Amino acid sequence: MHDLLIRGARILDGGGASAVVGDVAVEGGVIRELGRLGHPAARRVIEAYGAVLAPGFIDLHTHSDFTLPRFPRAPAMTRQGVTTQVLGNCGFSPFPVAPATAGLLRAACGFLDAGLDWDWTDLDGYATRLAELPLACNAALLVGHGSIRVAVMGFEDRAPGGAELDAMRQLVAAAMRQGAFGLSSGLIYAPGSFAATEELVELAKVAAAAGGFYASHIRDEGAGLLDAMGEAIEIGRRSGAGVQLSHHKSMGRANWGRVRQSLALLERAHAGHDVLADQYPYTAGSTTLLALLPGWAVAGGEPAMRKLLADPEARRRLADDLTRRERGELRPGERELDPASVVIADVPAGPLERYRARSLADAARDDGVDMAQVVLRLLDGAPAGAQIVWHGMDEADVRTVLAHPLVAVASDGWTLDPAIGGVPHPRSYGTFVRVLGHYAVRERVLPLAAAVRKMTALPARRLGLADRGTVAVGKAADLVVFDPDRVIDRATYQQPHAFCDGVSHVIVNGRLVIDEGHDTDAPAGRVLRRPGSAVP
Repeated sequence: MHDLLIRGARILDGGGASAVVGDVAVEGGVIRELGRLGHPAARRVIEAYGAVLAPGFIDLHTHSDFTLPRFPRAPAMTRQGVTTQVLGNCGFSPFPVAPATAGLLRAACGFLDAGLDWDWTDLDGYATRLAELPLACNAALLVGHGSIRVAVMGFEDRAPGGAELDAMRQLVAAAMRQGAFGLSSGLIYAPGSFAATEELVELAKVAAAAGGFYASHIRDEGAGLLDAMGEAIEIGRRSGAGVQLSHHKSMGRANWGRVRQSLALLERAHAGHDVLADQYPYTAGSTTLLALLPGWAVAGGEPAMRKLLADPEARRRLADDLTRRERGELRPGERELDPASVVIADVPAGPLERYRARSLADAARDDGVDMAQVVLRLLDGAPAGAQIVWHGMDEADVRTVLAHPLVAVASDGWTLDPAIGGVPHPRSYGTFVRVLGHYAVRERVLPLAAAVRKMTALPARRLGLADRGTVAVGKAADLVVFDPDRVIDRATYQQPHAFCDGVSHVIVNGRLVIDEGHDTDAPAGRVLRRPGSAVP
């Protein structure tokens, strides 16, 4: 007897082919039969006539490392149909943890951290902690270059010495042995921003030798987009690592339309090397307030920031820098700073709460000060940074990138629950269903089958997960059932804590985790280790 039978669905296999009506039988966590199956015996039958059945969605780019221990059911993600999340992106991972610099790492990750206890030192310790939780979906781990650099060098703005580079290589190798899928970097964030190309090549070589890839939040997503992409492609070519260009976009009105050039570069690079990209379907990003600051201001981490804020001359220098950029007086590599485009998403409890959900422009006007003074006040109360939502992309660019076959769909979000409050980016609740319902079904930017491929087979290929990402006999039973006429995101920038509509069933490793739209509490998820790693 089968554990589960899904009957009469329009099956999109994940590979981009048109839908075929049929049934899927699941037993022991695996798809056992597929096709017109009649009425085989099953413990549970789901009548899915008119609905679409697809492989479970794989989110290649999340920061759920820092929220999953608090919200292991991952409701914002699983209710969209996400069955696997990739953690450890943008150079941020909660490991490795070195005793001497643990405080610096916690502070650097503070804008993401929903309350980790940090009671581990390496990937294996963190993965063991996740495995103890009633996970609703699977988790795949990357090791962050920024975290590795903190462990060895703190926030030193310099090249590593020979012994330091060897120590970083060893940390990458250890993470890969323990099941990391690759190495990530965040080159707009300190201390990752202090690394030269050569350092990244050397560390990516270690990941590549173990079968891993290199995922990068590149140095510039504005005027220097093409050069920054070129660096990531060079790192992949020289190291042998496949390259994943994270959350591909062109920020700033002056740079709108540049994605046509960047996608042409992606195509040329892909022709000679394994280079792919991913994207979230919104015209705003989300990051830390520290991303607004010049490199000299963030060198040294939180302790150095506290010293800077206590120094009147340093405060004036920082204020002058922010004001100059507000006027549009940009130096090479700098991004324009429009106070109206930056919204404070979340801040620590206390006096700063009055700024929550307000733009820097509105806060400055209401306080009767200039924008730079608002930033300084926020830093005074949150020297490790507050969350911001940064508007600055063109809707036409979003559509152009989304339609490209080398670009996967990924949220750049993290698992949340309405109980957390604040006004985070709506992408955590809406990325996948927004692509399906808004862009594929309603706007016809791309066919529904192509959209599903970007969420399933394409990211599975990147991860090397041969057993997931497609609907086929023998594959792991990670599946989603949705109504194409109803599927849509409900989360907005003003009200981001809103679950989507239209996803009725989500199956992870053969177990229902969402049944008729409701969480079953089944602990179906597992921590996935890279195929071929020392830990099975």
